[in-house]
Amino acid sequence: MRFLLLLAATIALALGLGGWSAERALEAAADLGTETVGPWSANPTAGSVDADPYSKARLARIGNLTLGIGEGIQFRASRDSTGQPLRLDCSYRLSGQTPPARVWTLAAFGLDGRVVQPGAGRPGWLVSRNIIRAEDNSFTATVGPRAAPGNWLSVQGSGSFVLTLTLYDTPASSSSGLGDLEMPNLVREACDLG
Repeated sequence: MRFLLLLAATIALALGLGGWSAERALEAAADLGTETVGPWSANPTAGSVDADPYSKARLARIGNLTLGIGEGIQFRASRDSTGQPLRLDCSYRLSGQTPPARVWTLAAFGLDGRVVQPGAGRPGWLVSRNIIRAEDNSFTATVGPRAAPGNWLSVQGSGSFVLTLTLYDTPASSSSGLGDLEMPNLVREACDLG
């Protein structure tokens, strides 16, 4: 009987430590293959057969579908252009150009991977075809809890969030040098202190 208890304890310990070490390995390898442009980062091989095993395991764990090479690329920003974490109770100005793409979307996600709830009656994303642009094709958008004129992405709540800029049908998805791309700036404007 003692042997069976030791065997069960050993198996439980091995499974527990194995699961814990796998989780730590996935967290530690989160930036593997990721390229950064200002506050934006993307993994150009995510969703392809060339993706590293850690990326494949992370995608399998969270269950998100990714775009394949040639379909598009997803850029994520969890910090503004000065390196401060994005907060739902702050307003941000997103301005500049995006790489050429047939269509792009901008959405805010919580750290749990779910879309941040927008204000009442507002969509939870912006789409390139509905954006007001300047003559040079640049744009400015406000991301925050308070209504703003022009392009506004409404976010509500408290805590940190991630902005995701997804480019569809773009040459950027098949390029290996993402560092040369022109991406929009993301500047914090004000925070609600209440």
